Amino acid sequence: MSDKRAIGVFDSGIGGITTLDKIYDLLPNEDYIYVGDTLNCPYGTRPKEEIEALVTNVANFLLKRDVKAIVIACNTATANSAHLKKLTNIPIIGVINPTADYAYKMSKNKNILVLATNATIDSNKYKERIERRLFKKGTRYYVKASEFVPVCEAQQMGTDYAMEVVSDKLKDLRDKNIDLVVCGCTHFGLLEKEIKANIPNANLIECGIPTGEYLKKVLNKKGLLNDSKEKGKITIYTTGDPEYVDSQIKWFTKEHENTKKIVL
Repeated sequence: MSDKRAIGVFDSGIGGITTLDKIYDLLPNEDYIYVGDTLNCPYGTRPKEEIEALVTNVANFLLKRDVKAIVIACNTATANSAHLKKLTNIPIIGVINPTADYAYKMSKNKNILVLATNATIDSNKYKERIERRLFKKGTRYYVKASEFVPVCEAQQMGTDYAMEVVSDKLKDLRDKNIDLVVCGCTHFGLLEKEIKANIPNANLIECGIPTGEYLKKVLNKKGLLNDSKEKGKITIYTTGDPEYVDSQIKWFTKEHENTKKIVL
């Protein structure tokens, strides 16, 4: 059985494109509809009720396009998405649980730094998922870093300003023998250079690969994989300025049409 319907992917901005990039590598024959709610970005400093409403709006847009699964490529949205199960029976895949489980597996000394938006850290979703393993050693650090999002959205990666923002956030963690940094916001992998400059002995993990592997497992189990041999199509929508978004994602090399404007 083959299901040729598209997979919906969304984020508050362009950060989720990093997750889409990795998912496409794992499932290149699937079609994808990506929504970046850039008009309302960032989500991470908003109250819970507001985030839930924004998440509902994007999910409804994707459901109207008959997607077969939704990937919430946004940690803040994932942490505020439990209510979506009432809207649909299709698989809804968040990034937090797969990424947290992957972090547990990959860390050797269990000294783990989770960098995420204020709302994601406040939700305690990463903490609950990681600490339930009842580590007998190591220390975890859960750090609010919403300031990183506008740096990425403004394409300031690699600048002195980006290094200053990241260094200021991480300066007290340099001597903690951290061996793994979780980019608990899909934007943060874009600041890999700045993060590694401050925590040089740590590996960075992003949400894309663990989330993509979990998505593939779910689709396979439910008989929803597309068995086409052709490369899948990627369509990108934004609630903001399409031309600006296209200028932001020049690093995204997967073939896609120009970004389209939508109103939610």
